[in-house]
Amino acid sequence: MDSRSIELGPVPRVAVESFGEPGRRTFRIFAETADGSVSLWLEKEQIVGLVAAVEQLLESVPAPSGEEPHAGAGSRFIGDFDVKVASLSVGYEPRRNGFTITGSDFLADLPVESVTMLASRSQLSELLEQAEEIVAAGRPRCVLCGTPLTGEPHFCPPSNGHAHTGLEDVDE
Repeated sequence: MDSRSIELGPVPRVAVESFGEPGRRTFRIFAETADGSVSLWLEKEQIVGLVAAVEQLLESVPAPSGEEPHAGAGSRFIGDFDVKVASLSVGYEPRRNGFTITGSDFLADLPVESVTMLASRSQLSELLEQAEEIVAAGRPRCVLCGTPLTGEPHFCPPSNGHAHTGLEDVDE
């Protein structure tokens, strides 16, 4: 066991959450353990990447794999861990029959380098649905440049200065 990583094992609850209004939201993956909780704070782009990675992972790992993850040798985590992460990865661990979610490259100086949790296929599917809802609830983006639209007139560089686009130009 690596003392620089936290291994949660199977978590009873894992969720993707957002707080605040579009344009000012914060995002996290929240996991409850028997003796605490972990909050991995993310950027919206990481949530978008999570959606793509989880979709691909669930398609590539045949069902019913991952429905009953097995606890492995890991540390007994006690307490609360709250950190902003730069890297997030998901995978499937056949030996433990579960899906891993790992946060690393913390944006704080900590004696820990990563935290990994084990989720079931149904938990990962629910996480995917939550992440898709969060992404869909964001501000619409300009179809030409991808800039989030705020309702104010928007000067769009790809239009070569010939068009101003706004929310009324985006198909709902």
